[in-house]
Amino acid sequence: MNKIKGILYSVALIALVIMAGCSSDRSGDVRGLLQTIPSDASMVTVVDLKSVLEKAGCEVDGTKVKPGKEIAKVISESVDAKTKEMLERLQDGGIDPSVAAIFIEGYNTYLTGFIADTDKFKTLIEEEAKEKFRSEGEVEVCGNMAISGEHFWGCVSSNNTINVNDVKHFLSLSEKQSILSNEIAAKLEDLEHDMKGWGDIKGCLNSVGLDFTSRASVTMALEAMFVDAVEFVWEVDFEKGELDADMTVLNSKGGIAKFNFPAAKIDGDAVKKIGGTADSFAAIAVNPEMVKKLKEETGGKGFSMIGMLAGMISCVDGTCAVALSTPGNLNGVISTTGHGTADLVNALGQFGLTVSKEDNVLRVSQGEVSGPLSASDAAEALKGALAGVVYGGNEKPLKLEAISTMSITFKPEKGGLQAEIKVKGKDGKKNILLALIQSASERR
Repeated sequence: MNKIKGILYSVALIALVIMAGCSSDRSGDVRGLLQTIPSDASMVTVVDLKSVLEKAGCEVDGTKVKPGKEIAKVISESVDAKTKEMLERLQDGGIDPSVAAIFIEGYNTYLTGFIADTDKFKTLIEEEAKEKFRSEGEVEVCGNMAISGEHFWGCVSSNNTINVNDVKHFLSLSEKQSILSNEIAAKLEDLEHDMKGWGDIKGCLNSVGLDFTSRASVTMALEAMFVDAVEFVWEVDFEKGELDADMTVLNSKGGIAKFNFPAAKIDGDAVKKIGGTADSFAAIAVNPEMVKKLKEETGGKGFSMIGMLAGMISCVDGTCAVALSTPGNLNGVISTTGHGTADLVNALGQFGLTVSKEDNVLRVSQGEVSGPLSASDAAEALKGALAGVVYGGNEKPLKLEAISTMSITFKPEKGGLQAEIKVKGKDGKKNILLALIQSASERR
């Protein structure tokens, strides 16, 4: 969850970083950016800067970009003096507000885009890096930034270095050597959303710094859940009062990777049965066919914790939901067939949980649960999904004043699963990106 909070904060800051003073006449050459990204990149995200800027409260008028009254007020009222000074300079940083791309190659992450005013751009970078640009052939370098003509690259995974030879390699790529040779990634060229992305699953796992055991565990889980899971794609849109994002796992043929288990759907009424309020709610829908499949997959493989779990939950049939609040308090319901619940009840009791039975429902509890999120609101966010979690705005992983709730759900989609993230702002009339920028600025 800390990583998700970091992503939200980074998105907000990127919107400020790209506030340029002027722009070239082109609307944005996405294809030109993609052709400078190598085919062995493990992740690519394309950003429609014009759309993002406008949603952040900027006025885009032809070649000019001007911060609107709200975003100008955010900058002027920033609580941190250094942040305020930096943001004021970045309003006129010389970047072309058309399109940009973020990609990972190996262990390096790059931000690339176009320059509208080279002098302004150089001045900004030199002030930040406290050094001057130096020429190395057709490429100029300063700190972790490189430029060539109207094109820039920033190695955002480094504080003060960028490999010039890597940049020269990016510039020399043919279409077949670039990410455009990947049919799925090439679809990023069509920007129907504020942000679109593609990733190679194994490549991303290798790039994020997980140890061997963690990578192996994630890989095994994906192989158990999906058939031929190779890539994933995602989309993000910033709307009034809400951020909407979704992600889909794809197979080697570019289609939706099949989910290996029979999928059920969360019953919102079961979540409402918990009642009250909490910091967060989580739920999963379980049917007997899913449990049977799990037992078959783990059977005959010697001692297996998953196999033991599958045996204990054989009685589960329907929605299982829990309300959580710190420190370690919970209140939940488990829908069952009504018989064969003894093993599950005993196991829950060993964890110190109080368990009671009401018809075909087991109620579990520990401590007192309270928080900003109601059971009815959580039910609305979770219903229809296979599994999901909803966080209230003051839950520790978020702690952003602009956010009312954040939900992460997994919904059955064309034989696969689609992950959906929804971040709802407290002000339904304000674009969520502007709200996030304001909240992030106040916290610095």
